Amino acid sequence: MLHRLPLAAWFSIGAAVIGCAQLIHLGTNGWNPTVFLHVGADFPARGRIERDFPGLDAGPNLGHDGKYNYLVAREPRFWRADPETLASLQDPGYRYARPLYPLLAGLGGNASPWGTLIGLILVQTFAGGLCGAALASFARTHHLPTAFVSVNLANPGLFSSACLLTSDLLAHALALTAWNCFDRGRFRLGVAGFALSMLAKEYYALTPLALTAAFAAQRQWRNAVAVAILPLVPIVAWKLALLAEFGAGEGQRNLDWPGWGFAESMPGWVGFRMPVGWLGISLVVGALAFAGNRRLPRQLRWACAVWSLLGLGASRLVWNDPTDLLRAIAPLGWLIAWACFRRRGDSGTPNAAVTTATRR
Repeated sequence: MLHRLPLAAWFSIGAAVIGCAQLIHLGTNGWNPTVFLHVGADFPARGRIERDFPGLDAGPNLGHDGKYNYLVAREPRFWRADPETLASLQDPGYRYARPLYPLLAGLGGNASPWGTLIGLILVQTFAGGLCGAALASFARTHHLPTAFVSVNLANPGLFSSACLLTSDLLAHALALTAWNCFDRGRFRLGVAGFALSMLAKEYYALTPLALTAAFAAQRQWRNAVAVAILPLVPIVAWKLALLAEFGAGEGQRNLDWPGWGFAESMPGWVGFRMPVGWLGISLVVGALAFAGNRRLPRQLRWACAVWSLLGLGASRLVWNDPTDLLRAIAPLGWLIAWACFRRRGDSGTPNAAVTTATRR
């Protein structure tokens, strides 16, 4: 089935899967589209968004990140943002640090309030389609079954991102697409894809880091240096501009000493948090086990290692919130599936991007 369906069909399947998740979220919340913004009743700047949406659905507590991406999408040029917008963002140096998703959704700040909200939703659907096509292409390259694609489209971290309007799904799809480009020897497109994924979410720098390590292990120093440096240039330049404008910012203290966040969060695991927490640690430990399996392709082992380290280093804030945890370790899903579905008799030889000279 995988080989019979064109990639355009897999794009449609991926978009449909995310679209269905969004429809379920919408239907279970009274069919009010503003529920996607997750503006909490206690959000200090709630009035700023209520002026755009008089029928705003305000949930409990402070809400989630959708409201921040909406505000950034309305004014993506931080150097021109008015004081009220900056105050609403609470920590603009951190909120403006992932510009790609709100920039696309708000058409560079030119869309209306409703147009921006619809854009935020549709970019998630598009990213789901891109993810479906990228997974199908990846499966063909590595001779993986259709189940590999199906399992990864059911990644709960992707559904969480699609319904919370965060940048994780877009970054995930772009990183997978970039990896495909390297698989096919498209070096420049791969670098561009990784650069875009980091502009969506900076933590996705871990993916080219894995390929850098694989190149270095084979002493392909030119490729290793290029993959390590070139994709970082846009996000580093953007962050330096933010640093000059807003200072270091408070951030969200998402990282901690290895294992501390997991250990500190365990006493607070009740209800839904308990199975999700154990699922998270199982994925991290499982990926670490695969990282030590020398029968697997080198780049897969490195990717398992670096993303596992992110899970181990996540703070209690991440481990305490199931949605944050699922999104943070979302790449471990396809990495573990790649290792589990690898066909018997496969030599485990790294792909063309790591074994042959790449096309520039």
